[in-house]
Amino acid sequence: EKHGLTAKVSSIHVNGWFGNYDKLSMTKILMREAFTVDLDAMREAYVFVGDSPNDAPMFGYFPHAVGVANMLDFGARVEKLPAYVTVERCGAGFAEVAECLLAARLP
Repeated sequence: EKHGLTAKVSSIHVNGWFGNYDKLSMTKILMREAFTVDLDAMREAYVFVGDSPNDAPMFGYFPHAVGVANMLDFGARVEKLPAYVTVERCGAGFAEVAECLLAARLP
């Protein structure tokens, strides 16, 4: 970090990069360039699921952000908490969200 590297903890590794990027800024670019979606105008139509402190920008941005239960292990290192937290941890938490979304689909 003293040489300009940004480092963020994930639930399974440490992310490191040079430059002024985060998951949210790059997601906005991806959605605009690859899918012609203005995420600022459409963010309520999406659900974001994350599991660690590096997801905090996404948790703060998406009104329907979900944290997988193990993200609570990071405590105060998560700068912005999600609107929802799963009961299950890790992959089972992601599956919990998927099952909930599938159950809510219109017939």
